[in-house]
Amino acid sequence: MSELLKRLITGVLFVVVLLLAITTNKYTLAGLFYIVSMAGLYEFFILMERVGFKPKKSVAMIVGTIIYGLIAMYSFGESNFAYLLFIFPLLVTLVALELFRKSESPVTNFAFSVMGILYVVIPLSTLNFFAYDKTFYSGMDINTNNYSSLLLVGFFVIQWANDSGAYLVGSMIGKHKLFERISPNKTWEGFYGGAILAVITGLIFGMFDGSTIHWIIVALIIVIFGTLGDLTESQIKRSCGVKDSGNLLPGHGGILDRFDGVLFSAPFVLAYLQLVYLQLINN
Repeated sequence: MSELLKRLITGVLFVVVLLLAITTNKYTLAGLFYIVSMAGLYEFFILMERVGFKPKKSVAMIVGTIIYGLIAMYSFGESNFAYLLFIFPLLVTLVALELFRKSESPVTNFAFSVMGILYVVIPLSTLNFFAYDKTFYSGMDINTNNYSSLLLVGFFVIQWANDSGAYLVGSMIGKHKLFERISPNKTWEGFYGGAILAVITGLIFGMFDGSTIHWIIVALIIVIFGTLGDLTESQIKRSCGVKDSGNLLPGHGGILDRFDGVLFSAPFVLAYLQLVYLQLINN
């Protein structure tokens, strides 16, 4: 099987599974991104081990599972905000456990254990809010009875539009390097090409609910912070001496390769939507 065909088949299956999980119900959504977050966290730890660090993988993944569950349950409206206060003690547990390990670099070991959860698990867990919390939809005029997938579908489609536009325009006319030290193939022409296609996609989604300005801002947040997420993951891989974060997705690399932009853009989009909601209730 050629590399192009392998990449195409994997890409189609990836999109189909993602959209099915998002549009079915809150449990399929939470289940999918739990699997993605654990796979991404494991990839991150394997990368750290390549450069000599020894994060506590098993315990960190248990802690990550609990934290993901706490955030997902709160997004469902099925738990109290007070439960989220357990997140910090759980992270401290990872630090404390390092006291009982004989290691030459205990500080970096627990630092990367905690960082893996902050970098991968928490951003992916926030995606649950996109499809369930009605407070965010009130600012975008989306009608929903407890569950709507429009915002989350739009978020991913805009993300893909940004990536595709950046790749196509950069490949055709890219000359000026965006950040050559970290990612030599990225160009300013590609960045602007991705931004234009992302904004156009946002405008199209704005036609569904009349919240055009919000969709444009969401698209710009995705462009800026999605690109920063991509560059950050490229820097991590470069530091570890690898081309891809893993090989779970044939032709596409690993989970972190596919969700690098999401890890940075999702929390900022969520923060923007919360600001919109707070402005509404204060007026």
